[in-house]
Amino acid sequence: MFSRPLLVCLALVGLIRFAIAAAPNRPPNIVFILADDLGVGHLGCYGQDKIKTPHVDRLAAEGIKFTQFYAGANVCAPARSTLMTGLHTGHTAVRNNGLDRHLYDEDVTVAEVLKKAGYATGGFGKWGLGRDTTPGVATKQGFDVWFGQYSQTHAHFYYPYFLMSNLEQVPLPENEGKKRGRYAADVTQGQALKFIETQARAGRPFFAYLPTTLPHVELTAPEDSWEEYKGKWRKFARPDPRPGYIGSEDALAEFAGMVARMDRHVGEVMAKLKALGVDEHTIVFFSSDNGPQPGAWRDIFVEFFDGAMGRRGAKGDFYEGGTHVPLLVRWPGRIKPGTVTDLVSYFPDVMPTLAELAGATAQLPKTDGISVVPTLLGRSGQKKHEFLYWESAGANQTVAQQAIRWGNWKAVRGRTAKDWELYDLKSDPKESKDVSAANPDVMKKIHAIIVAEHTPERKYDAAPKESAATFVR
Repeated sequence: MFSRPLLVCLALVGLIRFAIAAAPNRPPNIVFILADDLGVGHLGCYGQDKIKTPHVDRLAAEGIKFTQFYAGANVCAPARSTLMTGLHTGHTAVRNNGLDRHLYDEDVTVAEVLKKAGYATGGFGKWGLGRDTTPGVATKQGFDVWFGQYSQTHAHFYYPYFLMSNLEQVPLPENEGKKRGRYAADVTQGQALKFIETQARAGRPFFAYLPTTLPHVELTAPEDSWEEYKGKWRKFARPDPRPGYIGSEDALAEFAGMVARMDRHVGEVMAKLKALGVDEHTIVFFSSDNGPQPGAWRDIFVEFFDGAMGRRGAKGDFYEGGTHVPLLVRWPGRIKPGTVTDLVSYFPDVMPTLAELAGATAQLPKTDGISVVPTLLGRSGQKKHEFLYWESAGANQTVAQQAIRWGNWKAVRGRTAKDWELYDLKSDPKESKDVSAANPDVMKKIHAIIVAEHTPERKYDAAPKESAATFVR
């Protein structure tokens, strides 16, 4: 005999399914999960053999896996700007990290497009496109609700003494003066699940954007996520040299735990959709904002766990290791399980793709993206990019780095590449041999693309700096 609470739950799920069935033209719910500094090689479905990621791997097994997908930039904020606006970094407002840069009132985000189409819009995690005092804050850019961390500096910490709910601080007193307490990523995850449940029960289509901070610095995770990796590999303490940041007593195991925590959260989302009876009417995307983190922990993120899958470079580079990221998409009954595609695409494609799924293409502003819905649904007629374009802003509206992928050609300039370098990705996927001198006609085309695609960065006012003391004590 069923208990009363279980009968109520089953009845609720039945009502939700009936409401969806009664509205055959109702657009799908959309969940977009964005990891932070997760390398494509950190996932089992892309070849990782040290860290277990069963829930993310299930997305690949039950959906489609992209093997030639790129972030919109080589660091966090501009990548998110391209994701939200559908504009590449030669056009979008945010072209580098830094508190000074943010979205403006005139910028149109994917959340605004979906909201006009009748979607409830919620964001949970790291924003990075404008603090609460700027027009770029999420609640002014199309999100009905936002919970998490607006500032990138704030998002570095997993035990801060507050998180943001819309424009209000939510205190976490357990964390004050402590290195253990309430794990920020867990608190944010709880709010995301509540949003999904609330909207599913209301029968309203929803867009849940989940840009988790995992597995970005600081290097720390609750022990229950990394205890199985304890003592498995060489053990070394890795102190963080920055004041206020937590180091790790077992860096390899703890990083594996951060990835495992992220994977657990993906599993919780999928379980919630199934329990609510909306699994088959929800399309779930999973990606990462850029390649694995280099610097002081390169030997962990890039080398030991092969986060870039042997590709050259890492976060901060426009080489393949800095921009090549995962994309997995699952939609039961609509996307064929186990599909793999080598379609070349990137973050600016997300806005037109979600708009088409939502039946909101008419609401789209001008973008640099192409909808990949034909590829997702196995249809013919998929349009392809002539080229992909990236740039990174320097000081005083200068351009610090640029890159272009044109067919199998990849051109890079800036950071370690003092002048333009050219690689043939078909014969040289690790970008080891610069062939720019031998291909003047290709370089001529590259330069023409640069001239056509770059627009001056908007001027901005310098913002006050933030320190760890702002968020942790």
